[in-house]
Amino acid sequence: MIVEGRVQIPFRYAAGAAASRFGAALRDERRILGARCTGCDRVLCPPGPFCGSCGGAAGAAVEVGPGATLLAWTELPDRGAFALVRLDGADGALAHRLVDVPEPRVGMRLRARFAPERGGDIRDIEGFGAEGIER
Repeated sequence: MIVEGRVQIPFRYAAGAAASRFGAALRDERRILGARCTGCDRVLCPPGPFCGSCGGAAGAAVEVGPGATLLAWTELPDRGAFALVRLDGADGALAHRLVDVPEPRVGMRLRARFAPERGGDIRDIEGFGAEGIER
């Protein structure tokens, strides 16, 4: 027998030290933090507990962005445009929304736009728009 339905399983996620610093800096200071890998010296953003390249531990917090370079993008029906951006000072890419970028081009400069109300997570960045344009 097959019974269709939904099961809700509430849970809490422990962000860890690096991601907690990341969220607090977004919320309280409108700053974007990465973490420098103790093994290969790459700057990870968003920061996690270890480096995906060499497996080294995430070390000291490093400010990155708010400027960024567009690496790739796609348009999703009814959802808008989403992109991979490399924040200035970071070695990896961050996936996020494009905001008010009518003609995206790989390599174009963007700037993080912060949400007016922030809660300490990635949604505190509203998206990435054309560099230098502030809301």
